[in-house]
Amino acid sequence: MEKSPELLANFSQALIRHDKENAVKLITEALENRRIDVKTVYESILAPSLNQISNFKIEQEMPIWEEHLSSSIVRSVLEAAYPFVLAERDAQYDDVLPRQKALVFCLEEEYHEIGARMITDFLTLLAYDAYYIGANTPMREVIKAIDFFKPTLVCISITNFYHLSKLHRLIEQLKVKEGQSDTPFSLIVGGYAIQHSSNVDELLKADYYANTFDDLQKIKEAILCV
Repeated sequence: MEKSPELLANFSQALIRHDKENAVKLITEALENRRIDVKTVYESILAPSLNQISNFKIEQEMPIWEEHLSSSIVRSVLEAAYPFVLAERDAQYDDVLPRQKALVFCLEEEYHEIGARMITDFLTLLAYDAYYIGANTPMREVIKAIDFFKPTLVCISITNFYHLSKLHRLIEQLKVKEGQSDTPFSLIVGGYAIQHSSNVDELLKADYYANTFDDLQKIKEAILCV
């Protein structure tokens, strides 16, 4: 496996230069040559690069358009990495059918979706059929999606601390929905606001909390043991 720091430095420079072509090429070539795996790309390259951009924005007053452009480049990298997600899943989980389903979305009025998209791919790596239904997802649409997919996992991403109370109300509603459903599901929450808040267990009463691939893997193992 390639040393992450060198690839991180090169990828971060590509983002700073707004060089989408080179950014995508750096990651896809590393994946093609098996110098790095998807989990490491997401957690050790993409996430730190975005954090660097955010910190730079705070220090240097980076224009919003520039932050959006960097996020757009990372989305392109995620799309380019998807075939490698499937290949790694198939190498690890041979013919695991039927697969359990997972639903992933961002809370209403939450627009930072990259973390949720990464979690969707992590769930795919863990042999779930994972469906990302978008940022800023209204409650009524979440219910429709649950009725349609009948998932065993419902995963919510939140970045804004001011939305924690809204998330609490949503979880209460989903708990009622889960109690009425023929297909029980577990609620997982994650994101920046969860990582940097205290007492989330007491406030939210979700079933699980996850921000990394390892978190999700442990949750899967815990559910299978029940």
